[in-house]
This record gives sequence, C-alpha cells and structure tokens, in this order.
Amino acid sequence: MEKIAVISDIHGNYRALKKVLSDIKKRGIENIYCLGDVIGKGSRPNECLDLLKDAVMVYGNWEDFFNNKICSSDFALERHKLLDEKLSLENKVRLKNLPLCYELYISGRLVRMFHANPHNAWDSILSIDRLDKLYEQFLPTKNTSDKMADVVIYAHTHAQALLRLYNRVLINVGSVGNAFDIIRNRKKDGDVKNTTTANYLIIEGVINSKKHADIRFEFVSLDYDINLELEESKDNPELDNYAKELLMGEFRNVGKYQNNFASSYYDINHL
Repeated sequence: MEKIAVISDIHGNYRALKKVLSDIKKRGIENIYCLGDVIGKGSRPNECLDLLKDAVMVYGNWEDFFNNKICSSDFALERHKLLDEKLSLENKVRLKNLPLCYELYISGRLVRMFHANPHNAWDSILSIDRLDKLYEQFLPTKNTSDKMADVVIYAHTHAQALLRLYNRVLINVGSVGNAFDIIRNRKKDGDVKNTTTANYLIIEGVINSKKHADIRFEFVSLDYDINLELEESKDNPELDNYAKELLMGEFRNVGKYQNNFASSYYDINHL
C-alpha cells in the first residue's frame, strides 16, 4: 500500500503550507496533488508555488482570476497587480498551463480531482441536498476521461467533508491555509481552534492499479503558528480580513452563500 497527499487552497499562507509539507515528509509521502488556489489572500504566493514545484497541480479560481485578469472593480485590479508583482515568470508560465482536472486509479477506483467542479474552477458544490447535482460530479465531461469516476475529490469551499452516494465517494479535501466553516452559529459553535487548522487528505491504496483492493482516506488537521503568519504578512493590504479568517475561521463573504447553500444545512442565525 502506498500513500499520496492531497492539498488545496493554500492562499499564499506560507506558514500553514510549511507545516503541512513537514508533516507529509515525516510520514514518508512523496507524491503530492494540489487542487488549486495556491495564490490569493496571503502575502507569499510565489514562495508557496516554489514549495510545490514538484506537486501535481490543477487549476483553481484564483489561478483563473490571475491568468485571465478577471477584474470587475478597481479593488480586483489592485489585487491582480500585487500578484503580478510577486509572481516569478516561471510560476506565471506554470499557472497558465494547469489542467482543470486530474485523474488516476487507486486500488481499482478511478479518482477524479478538481478544484470546484469538472466544468470550471468557480461554481461550488454546495447544495448537498441536491443528489442530481452531486451525481453530476462523477460524470465524464470534456475536461475528464470518458469514464465515470468512483471517487471525486474537490476543494474550493475550504471545509473537509466525505459523503458516500451510489457506491461512490465524494470528498472535500479542505484548506491548508484558509480553513473555515460555513455552518456557524455563535451560540452553538465549539472551540474555533477546531477549525483554524491546516488541513489536508491522505489516500492510502495501490496507486495506478485498476485491480480492486483496500483503500483508506484520512483527514489531517494541524495546528500552525497563525500569529507568526500574520506577523510576516504586514505588507498585506487585506491584512484585517486575512487575520479575521485565519483567527476566527469565518469567510469574509459568508453572506453570499445564504442563497446557494441548502437552507436545511445553513444556520440562518449565523450573523
């Protein structure tokens, strides 16, 4: 049995990524798969990309934002300018050539990985009471092979989760550098430190094998020095929002999910 590590949504958080990579190395895991959003929010996108130069990577929405200069406001334009100044030419070229999806066989299962969904890097899989929408993630598209997937691993929403349906498995890998929970209520919430960790996924099985065999999925959550990350990010023009997310585990735009997250799961008493 071999192990691989699946990470995502680093968002320029250098200290969180260093902690995760150290843990992966201690476990003797050599193969790392990254589901995008290495850049954005944190102050060290280039350093994070350099640390992942040997990882298999797919396209996230922040990479799409940078590559296609999706700037609908002066604020977005300034964000793009800062990224452009920080990223090396080598890393810019790499971001231009990332695939949207990646597939491999593990213990006889076709494992499909992408950032948000198999069609684009933006649209969230959030309506978890819509089984038809969940089922669609396993279907082949122009960006995948022509086969149905057995295991789908995605990211984008920053919260680890595993759901079994139709003899298949749907997994959200969580976020390395920007973890938060969508379902929040100040009267019901537990310790915020349960959320504000550096998260990733380990898969153990027979890699690149089409023969059915044992497989294991392990979620990992690691404490890291958030205060040091913030201390080293003083040049970040969004430092207040960045600090709130890292320390409180709250997405700065959580309100936008009220309309597209299943009402049976979203706690409207959050605010």
